[in-house]
Amino acid sequence: NDQLVIAGKTFNSRLFLGTGKYKTAQDMADSIAASEAEVVTVAVRRVEGAVTSMLETSIDWNKVWLLPNTAGCTTAEDAVRVARLGRQVAKTL
Repeated sequence: NDQLVIAGKTFNSRLFLGTGKYKTAQDMADSIAASEAEVVTVAVRRVEGAVTSMLETSIDWNKVWLLPNTAGCTTAEDAVRVARLGRQVAKTL
């Protein structure tokens, strides 16, 4: 029983799964369910309008923890700004 603990939250799986590169929202949801991953990463720069709606409806956020990532940032300042945006996105899901 080798659990992972992050910020006081305990996970049974150490697999982190990204939300990019799927052809459809259903493919993404099926992949997350089949993997039994409990942490899903989302590139914050890609989260806007239709993508946010897809994330809201495709993933059971009661079973999966959102980990925003700062992919695409080129400076520390940009990464901090995007991370803060990620925190806000996480609160809406």
